[in-house]
Amino acid sequence: MRRKLLLVLAYFAVNMAQASPLPDYPFIFQSGTAKMEVAPDLALIEITVSSRGSDAAKALAVVNASVAGIFQAFDKAKLRQSDITSSQISRTLEYAGREKRDTVPLYIVSRNVSVWVRELAAWAPLMSDLAGMKNITELETSFHSSARNTLEAELELKAADDAAAKASRIAKSFGRKIASVMAISEAPFNARERALMTSRDGEFSPPPFIPPAGISSAIRAPANITLQKSLNVLFKLE
Repeated sequence: MRRKLLLVLAYFAVNMAQASPLPDYPFIFQSGTAKMEVAPDLALIEITVSSRGSDAAKALAVVNASVAGIFQAFDKAKLRQSDITSSQISRTLEYAGREKRDTVPLYIVSRNVSVWVRELAAWAPLMSDLAGMKNITELETSFHSSARNTLEAELELKAADDAAAKASRIAKSFGRKIASVMAISEAPFNARERALMTSRDGEFSPPPFIPPAGISSAIRAPANITLQKSLNVLFKLE
């Protein structure tokens, strides 16, 4: 019995050693970051239309009428049909009282619409039109660059150089040198770091939109947005 127990313990010890999360060679882990400011040339508008009432059919009619008004605004701005995305109708029930049987349910009907604006000159007038419409419960814009893929490729190279420079500097202080790259990842290798370091690279979202009291020229797109890339690199030391 004792011999069997020793064999089991030895088996687990070997497997634990093999499953060690740390490399079996001297290494240094470093992250590199690169960013740049670019002028946006695209805008993504995301809209939620909602209506509630005790009559589901009336709530649906209100939503459909509002969505039709939104599409008319899109036509006025001469947006492409291919750049418009519209969701299916969503319907939920809401009860005012604690007991469902004691209250008449309210039907909440909603629909999401999004559109890419490829000419930023059309964005401000369109937002003014949308802001004046009823039953739009959410109205948000994020700004982007059509050259994002090319620019991010440049940023990845700069982020890699940044990680290598940091690692070399630290290794040198200990009398060591970088030998080779063993692993590269955009996501942090450590799951706990991932929760702390998650970011929306290449996207700028302004504060919640507040309709201005003046003319539409008071609404302005940002002059620049920040594109950023981060890489996590595991280097083997000599």
